[in-house]
Amino acid sequence: MDSKSSSQNNNVLQDIPTSEHYQVSYMHRSTVTHCCTSLRHGYVITGSADGVVKFWKRVSTTANTAGNSTNTTSAAPAASGDGVSNSRCLEFVKSYSSHVGPLLALCTSQPNGDSAVSIGWDGVIKFYDVGTFDVSGMIRTNNYKSQSKKYRLGRHAVLMEREEMILLVSTRAPTREEWKEEELEKERMKQLKLQQQQNDDSSDDDDDGPRPAPATEPTKKAKKEDDTTNQWVSEGAILLFSGANLSAEPLRVISYHASCVTSLAYHSTKQWVVSSDVAGVLEVWNVPSSSSDTGESGGQLPFQSKFDTDLYALMKKKTYAIDIAVTDKHFAVYCSDRKIRLFSFADGCKLVCLYDERLKVYDKMLSTSSSAMGIDNIEYGKRAALEREMEDSYLLSGGVASNAVTKKSISTVNSTSEGSNHQHFRLTFDNTGNHLLLPTIVGIKVINIQTHRVVATVGKGDASAFRFIDISLCPGDAKVDQQLQLARMGGSSAAISHQSGSGSAPPNDSLLVALAYDKRRFMVFTHNDPLSNDGQDEPDEQTILARDILNEQPDASDLIEASHLGRSGNDPNSSAQLTTATEAILRTTHGDIRIKLFPKETPRTIENFIGHAQSGYYDNVIFHRIIPSFMIQTGDPLGDGTGGESIWGGEFEDEIRRELRHDRPFTVSMANAGPNTNGSQFFITTVACPWLDNKHTVFGRVVGGMDVVTAIESVKTDELDRPLSEVKILSVDVS
Repeated sequence: MDSKSSSQNNNVLQDIPTSEHYQVSYMHRSTVTHCCTSLRHGYVITGSADGVVKFWKRVSTTANTAGNSTNTTSAAPAASGDGVSNSRCLEFVKSYSSHVGPLLALCTSQPNGDSAVSIGWDGVIKFYDVGTFDVSGMIRTNNYKSQSKKYRLGRHAVLMEREEMILLVSTRAPTREEWKEEELEKERMKQLKLQQQQNDDSSDDDDDGPRPAPATEPTKKAKKEDDTTNQWVSEGAILLFSGANLSAEPLRVISYHASCVTSLAYHSTKQWVVSSDVAGVLEVWNVPSSSSDTGESGGQLPFQSKFDTDLYALMKKKTYAIDIAVTDKHFAVYCSDRKIRLFSFADGCKLVCLYDERLKVYDKMLSTSSSAMGIDNIEYGKRAALEREMEDSYLLSGGVASNAVTKKSISTVNSTSEGSNHQHFRLTFDNTGNHLLLPTIVGIKVINIQTHRVVATVGKGDASAFRFIDISLCPGDAKVDQQLQLARMGGSSAAISHQSGSGSAPPNDSLLVALAYDKRRFMVFTHNDPLSNDGQDEPDEQTILARDILNEQPDASDLIEASHLGRSGNDPNSSAQLTTATEAILRTTHGDIRIKLFPKETPRTIENFIGHAQSGYYDNVIFHRIIPSFMIQTGDPLGDGTGGESIWGGEFEDEIRRELRHDRPFTVSMANAGPNTNGSQFFITTVACPWLDNKHTVFGRVVGGMDVVTAIESVKTDELDRPLSEVKILSVDVS
């Protein structure tokens, strides 16, 4: 009975890689924010926060199990067990610096994926021919003088293959700075009109004789039309562009929503669009025809009246969608309240089921039985802290907030925001439409929407190091250049041909590409788990590290892994020069403190700090000295202010820099007992302390968690400035 059930489950999930560990990962120079795939052409396209778009060609993931001496070009060493090679899965093809600033959206055309489009904060829309991985067209939308309507391109887009290529793009709300500029411009125009009216009145007082008759009604109407020309489109508008004429003037401005649109999805079979806004309104509508001024194209909507549906369910719960996934019969909505709602097209857009992913659900599960999640309390606390950090980065708000004064939407993310602020939550269905893939705190859940049960969890072995948030499923039977593969295999066709007569089906080559929160890497899952030991010894570290391809200049975290810093204290080579970290997070008992580091200005101090952080030197170290309206001090393993040493043993020299001064609160500086006596202790100021300049090395600034610093500062102390209640550093993360 059990074996039969397991066999059926494997057959159902044949197009979903369900391994616990990713096969390989690749890098961008900045945080990876977008990913999409083209099944027809076998490409994966990724985009990052610096506006770079990369094309990756899928290569065969079929293992060389024949035991022959076929040569490969992969630099990744073979994983242990069964002769399965650690395939790289993807091959880099081309990179474009497509935009000045972050990406807003990146997607391939539906249903076939022949084209792709990227949209940037610079107001540029770029079209790509996926088959030739080349730019096929471009629209510049920031030249408002030549446009009848002003608009700001949004974060959600759909590219449709029809008689001509059609692009739907949401419009975004203004940032606070843009809103202030608009208000000033309105006030300026108001004053200008008032002054002009006063000038007209004064000229009327100079009566030199008879004057022409006043303007007739048509002239007034023309003036009214001039007033409405070149104005901003309404909030919640969706723009329809043509991929053929590449005009910055949208063919249509669609106004189904009264507030800012937060998600778009396209049903390519029925040609329906499912959209949502920040007010919680869900809409299902046909795409207007681009060739005529009236009428819509697409099938009949799945309901007669919207009042017969559950499309108002989000509004009633005061939540809204931040992502929508569509399959033939259902659509799933990831909401800002961390609940996923499943709707049925066949039942008239009725709510079928609700999946709760709030932290309180996992809290209750962990309190009942830690084995239910497979992680202990400490590990769960670490992941829960990251979830709260994600909320602070606007990931769960869709980058939109409401202005308390005007009640209008405000974009909380701008072009200079950190890379993680430009990432999106994304869920998807498999090609059968029976399984929903959902990124969660424990990995990527595969949910059977018929039984509403989790049938697999992808990547749960890597969920401690990576919080997956965005996924793209690449079904099996991707197009692979067999001549290219043949050339690489030294002329042997054994590696690319299926052995006829063996009676066994060829292995499935489906991939699952996953993006992680605030990471420069994207991970690729296959049906092969490279770290699976099958009851044998644990995989060696070389096998683990070989999964991460250094195709870009590595950052501190990559160097830390590569150098095994803190893993072997007796290894003299373990203290590599790690001076490229730019950020550290102190995980304290009062909350997280995010620190911006200065590795270029103070490389030796940063190297010392990172070394201690990664070796666990600072773990469970208390804040031993707290002086209100001055500073909080920590870093002494003895806890009394008399201990601590550098990673080299003893003390090291100061790195005083003129541009780094104690001229503001929340400055991070090294404690010492005089010139060139730095060890491990450091302090965070709570006020400007200019008298410390040229005496202590400033190596960082607090950029997040200022309230945590203030809370620690307010802890009651004794006459020696020692806190009466213990405040600890739990751990330190660097990146």
